[in-house]
Amino acid sequence: MSLDHEFSPEDYRFPRLYVADEKSPDMITLYPDKGCYVHGERSGGIKAGLVPYESGWNLILDPVEAKIIRAFAVIVPWLKDEAIYVSAGVKVKLIEVEGVQVNFIAREGEKVDEKTVLAYVVTNKGETRTLKANTKGLIVYIAWRPSSNPERYVYLITDPNDIKMLKPKCSN
Repeated sequence: MSLDHEFSPEDYRFPRLYVADEKSPDMITLYPDKGCYVHGERSGGIKAGLVPYESGWNLILDPVEAKIIRAFAVIVPWLKDEAIYVSAGVKVKLIEVEGVQVNFIAREGEKVDEKTVLAYVVTNKGETRTLKANTKGLIVYIAWRPSSNPERYVYLITDPNDIKMLKPKCSN
């Protein structure tokens, strides 16, 4: 049996979450005004450290106010490693999805509207449900609790005007 597509490590790259003023061995410097970021700590800019993706939402989100409390950047592999930069104070819409099995249709970096399908969910009863966005915006982060049963995820969606896309290299 042969596959039409030969899989490579690129197929399995996961978004990376960098949080402002967080220290880690893997740091980046964000330059939102220039529209770029660079690896390592450089002069000027906003220093951000890599954090575990699944637990990062505890550092960046006030779930009661639905507001970002610390600036962050999500580097998205399928967007040629561009980063979605969200500053502190930005309001987000939270859409929770929970089920025995969750199959994502929409991911980080995608624009959505009210009818966009975010995910298909298999319930405890074995039924399939469709989760729609019911809002307009851009998916900036998908939080989850990997050890929860059933699987639980939270989409963070905001107005595209409230974010900046940062290129992975700065020109001098």
